[in-house]
Amino acid sequence: MNRQILFFDIDGTLVDSTTHIVPASTAAALQRLKKAGHILCISTGRSLQSVTDGHFDELVDWDIFLCNNGQAIYDHEKKLLHMTPIPRESVEACIQAAEQQESPLLIMGRKQILTREPNEYVITSAEFFKESIPEVEAYDGSDVIMMIAYGPMGYTYEEYTAIHSVDVLIGQSTYADVVLKGFSKAIGIRYVLDHFQMQDYLAFGDSLNDVEMLQHARIGVAMGNAHEEAKRSANFITKDVAEDGIYHALLQLKLIDM
Repeated sequence: MNRQILFFDIDGTLVDSTTHIVPASTAAALQRLKKAGHILCISTGRSLQSVTDGHFDELVDWDIFLCNNGQAIYDHEKKLLHMTPIPRESVEACIQAAEQQESPLLIMGRKQILTREPNEYVITSAEFFKESIPEVEAYDGSDVIMMIAYGPMGYTYEEYTAIHSVDVLIGQSTYADVVLKGFSKAIGIRYVLDHFQMQDYLAFGDSLNDVEMLQHARIGVAMGNAHEEAKRSANFITKDVAEDGIYHALLQLKLIDM
């Protein structure tokens, strides 16, 4: 098969969100793809720091780290290639909304800061991702790539959805990604395709922030454990991540052999 470019979400796709384990079959399949000469890209809502902290950068020699839902793109050496910040006035409006709820807001820019002391929802989210909790600091007005709001499961985050220039992507734990309005992994992927002079791509995902990436892919694969909207957006549905879903999808696509 000709050289392909593949984009992989992390949580719920490469790694089981419950056990936090990457199946051995997934790790082996990534190595086989790389050996075959394909271009492999992480495509995640996580920051680069979070990717590194989780050791997901060590799974294979990744060509691209598309982070923060596509707003920050790094090369294989983790050098920044492209960044699209959220307007400062929108960041300040989000901070004000969080303060009115007496809730912390995680701000991701050149570093990660928390606007208030962590509450139970911050702690639960950190445990979900197996991440450390950033220090509490005041926002200094620097560029922001993405924010994370916190609330109980089932929370609608209406105080953020009304803010100009941002979209709210509710996560699988006690958090929601607050991202640049109209932006998505799919938009970030366009930059990567231009960078490699590729026309189309394959994508693997499971969550709401994967929907556009799956829709615009030549072949979009949803995990068996995926959100229903992600499944509807995909070309086909593979097995759950814990049931070697990536391995079986790549077999079906004839990108690897048994």
